Amino acid sequence: MTLRYVSSRVLNWSKESKLYLSDLAAIALLLLPITLASSLAMLLGHAFRVLEIASASELLFYVSDILINLYPTTFCVVASYYLSQKTNASSAIFIIYALVLFYILSLGSQDFSTSHTLPNNPLLALLSAIATYLYYFYFPVRLLDPNSFDFASRLIKYIFHIFCFSIFALLLSQLVILTGSYLENLVSSVGLDPMTFAGGLIYQTLLGILGAVGINGHNMLFAMKQQIYADSLANIEAWQAGEASLNIISQGFYDAFLSMGGSGNCISLLLCVLIFSQKYNHRMLAIVAIPMVMFNINEVLLFGLPILFNPIMIIPFILVPLVSFVIVYACIALGVVSPVVSIVNWMTPPIFSGYFAMGEQLDGALLQMFVITVGIFIYRPFYLVYVGKHLISLDPNTRYAAAEGSIFNHVLRSVRDSTHDNITQSSAQKRMAKILRQGNLVMFYQKIQSIQNKEQYNYEALLRYVDDKGKLCSPEFILDFQLLEAMPLLDKLVIELVLTDMQKMDLRLGGRVSINVSVASIEKPDFVSHLLSRLDHYSIAPTSIEIEITEEAMLSDKVFLTRVMTELQQSKITIAMDDFGSGYASFPHLLQYPFNKVKIDRSLLLDAQSNKGKEIYKLVTKLGEIANCKIVAEGVETQQEFEFIENCGVDFVQGFYLARPLPLEKLHGNLAVGNKIAS
Repeated sequence: MTLRYVSSRVLNWSKESKLYLSDLAAIALLLLPITLASSLAMLLGHAFRVLEIASASELLFYVSDILINLYPTTFCVVASYYLSQKTNASSAIFIIYALVLFYILSLGSQDFSTSHTLPNNPLLALLSAIATYLYYFYFPVRLLDPNSFDFASRLIKYIFHIFCFSIFALLLSQLVILTGSYLENLVSSVGLDPMTFAGGLIYQTLLGILGAVGINGHNMLFAMKQQIYADSLANIEAWQAGEASLNIISQGFYDAFLSMGGSGNCISLLLCVLIFSQKYNHRMLAIVAIPMVMFNINEVLLFGLPILFNPIMIIPFILVPLVSFVIVYACIALGVVSPVVSIVNWMTPPIFSGYFAMGEQLDGALLQMFVITVGIFIYRPFYLVYVGKHLISLDPNTRYAAAEGSIFNHVLRSVRDSTHDNITQSSAQKRMAKILRQGNLVMFYQKIQSIQNKEQYNYEALLRYVDDKGKLCSPEFILDFQLLEAMPLLDKLVIELVLTDMQKMDLRLGGRVSINVSVASIEKPDFVSHLLSRLDHYSIAPTSIEIEITEEAMLSDKVFLTRVMTELQQSKITIAMDDFGSGYASFPHLLQYPFNKVKIDRSLLLDAQSNKGKEIYKLVTKLGEIANCKIVAEGVETQQEFEFIENCGVDFVQGFYLARPLPLEKLHGNLAVGNKIAS
């Protein structure tokens, strides 16, 4: 493995990770109505409490509590739906798996809301969706179809799959518990004291990191917050009694100066957007957020801008409160302002909260204004990088195109496209079930005749479908099997049908039957062993079989494909490259892989109307000879085309000019006619 390959894989992983993080941020935006409704209900609840309308206040607080407790579960559902589109799993099954895992992890860590017994940790919700995605990625399972003939075997696989996932969930739950215990012990061993300068910085950093991934840090560090509150009350009471001096750091210190506009001092971000933003939608978002942010509710910015899972905006979100901490601590310690003397309600608007926290002193309000201003200029460079300041200089058309490619639009398109894909897959599944349940899959055979010896010929096996009314249908149904990733199943059916027919065939002079095999089957580890076992079962010699591979298969793992081809050839099964010259990189593949035969696509024959096209066709036949391969000219339909390819030195010819594809019962009666035309 070269360094260049490793670098490429790391780069691709980095790009994909950024895309997933950006999309998850946009998913959080899709849930914005829940957070806004919860915040609005809380705000109105406080308003009615001030107005002393208790019944309305309690009802609104109840609604707010329900909505905010539903958020982690809805986040798990939406994130799971998004990630399910990255796999072949059913979205419904994927979501069920993720919710089961979410509940198991929450039971293990006891992260349930006390009021509604709902999982209450958005980080575990995200972890559940991602863990389910990884499980499905490494252990995929096909959808159940009660109408499929292999339903029983699929059901057994599904039961085993769910059982293994349950074990995986329990193990992951234990890992989460151990990780949580380790972190708690680590914090305890450090001796974190939020009432000291160093301890306070660490405590505030933890709050910022948790908030940046959608976790209410005050809830997770609730025991520590209770201790801060109790120590602050005790210190204020002792100060009022003249028994102690005021601590610099207290609950009022945190509430008044480190949560202005909500966690991350989001009032600074709000003003930064209003002052510096050139994006109309961001300014409108900030205007809408003003009433909430003024009461220290920042969900509009947290989910709307967004800050959640946004690698750029997370930095100032954590940094601004830390800088504010240092500034306020220094000002109080140096005597520039008076200490905090009271604990104000967390919803008290900025400026007012500083004024009341410092005992109705103007210096508290002025200090808040200074800290907010510093926060604006810290947020500014990060915000401009996030929105892409260079877009301002672009022309309107380019700017519009860039806007259309935004993260939010990407996710909306992803949801819309995935819905369309689900409908398409559902339709394909119904058609496939009908094909397997009604009518018959039959094989048609088209003659491939030697140019030099008219008595030597092969056949290509072509799959057809005859419906329950006896109508012969075109092979477009194969696309449904491809869409549903069921080509290995179809290939096995084809092998059974062909080998059954071969027992009745007259294959003379070393003639073979060519079977087209899909990429999905080639990539199966047991493909060769399965084919050989079926040949043995039907008593068919491997020398009577030829496998046709399209160029699409050659875009897969080269080493694996070469090994499969070698195993087939060692068993006396020849291999042909199908549709040579139709696309991708035909010529290099001809030299890279050990083919026995090359089938030149009809598209090259159609181009051979000019002198240049004829020379290219002749050149292709020479390349086949250089690669030591037999050459088959496909799609020969006229006498003129036959005479041309005959002069090019090809070995075999196939097309309507010699014979059309026919079912087995009509095949033998047509041989005499075909030989007469060829001669």
